[in-house]
Amino acid sequence: MENITGAGGLIQTNQIYKATKPDGLTIGYLNGGLILGQMMSQPGYDFDPQKFIYVGAAGKDNEVFVLSKKSGITSAEKWRTSPTPVKLGGMAPGNTVDNVNRVIKDVLGFPTQLISGYKGTADIRIATESGEIAGSNVPWDSSQTSWKRSIESGDIVLVIQCAKNPLKDIPKVPRIIDFAKTEEQKTMIDVIVHSANEFSRPFVLTPGTPKDRVEILRKAFADTMKDKEFLAEAAKMQVTVDPLSGEELTAAVSSASKLDQSTLAKLKDILFK
Repeated sequence: MENITGAGGLIQTNQIYKATKPDGLTIGYLNGGLILGQMMSQPGYDFDPQKFIYVGAAGKDNEVFVLSKKSGITSAEKWRTSPTPVKLGGMAPGNTVDNVNRVIKDVLGFPTQLISGYKGTADIRIATESGEIAGSNVPWDSSQTSWKRSIESGDIVLVIQCAKNPLKDIPKVPRIIDFAKTEEQKTMIDVIVHSANEFSRPFVLTPGTPKDRVEILRKAFADTMKDKEFLAEAAKMQVTVDPLSGEELTAAVSSASKLDQSTLAKLKDILFK
């Protein structure tokens, strides 16, 4: 396995798309938030998400906002009414973390200061624990592994969840959509957060990969998602398995690509201004 870092996953995505041999021997694990950026014709996004071949996804991100207790922001209401901006960590424009942070700041108007440029979620966690920032949004599964000890001790608080429907483990944590007061706000949240979560962590193949190899890999992926040993290991690691097939991912990306120009312009203004 090779971990290609840089630009919030953009370098890896471009490499898988145009610099990898389409033989089915290399599978990319992408940050789906970049797909929205490409749809807005951002410079450096040298790929077409509709031409990627989707193998499948093991689940959705379903982010939660995690904030440190010492920041003084221990609830959504305290954040919404904070007299000073709450510092949130991010990685790069177009990355899912940054996209969701933008929603809370620029769509819902929560007092927020965005500090981007961290190399990954591990660095964001360290910065949160040190007091450099108040926190950020992370996938629910990550909050239950990397952040578990701090959450259990009360040093880290879950203040808002981004799932479309309340997660069963945190039904009382308010959803981000609960704070939308206008139809436009609801639309922005639906596109940037809910719809994007459908293709948040896809496994992909380089365009041009032979169909027979695609079929083999899709079947192997689907079989793995049902394998008892795999599911037992996932449960042990507290990782939720809620798979999407390659065909479902293809349909989700295709649907997102049909957004009207007016909506795309608003999205671009929010995510890349």
